[in-house]
Amino acid sequence: MKSVKKKSIIILILLLLSIFGYSQFQLVSQISVSISENAINNEDDSNKKIELKFTNPSLLTLPAGETEFFVFYDDEIVGKGNLESFTLYPISSVYVEGTFTTNSNSDESKSVKISGITKYDLLFTTIEVPFDYYPTKEQTRKFIE
Repeated sequence: MKSVKKKSIIILILLLLSIFGYSQFQLVSQISVSISENAINNEDDSNKKIELKFTNPSLLTLPAGETEFFVFYDDEIVGKGNLESFTLYPISSVYVEGTFTTNSNSDESKSVKISGITKYDLLFTTIEVPFDYYPTKEQTRKFIE
């Protein structure tokens, strides 16, 4: 009888850990990204600074390596950049600075999109979480100034 009870407890614990792990994985895939207020500044004609806000809804601490991202302008890549390495703590937000280089002189009537993939290093695996962000019209003007 004790053997059956021990096996039942172990199975229950594994089931609960699996459910917790799956729910956290689902939350990690819902990490949101946005441009922080007044964060896009011109350094010169092609190099610009950017600050993005990452929000973590999960209970996991997520260390991220360097993140490469692309700036799309009317569905065409017009810039490429990198974000610093950072750690995203449970149920919190972090501001991450980066730079990007543009190669376009365009008007503000077209749409701008920032897209990238952040790799979070966990104990036994790496999770890649893609992100897309569409700046407001005011933020878009700062990209093309």
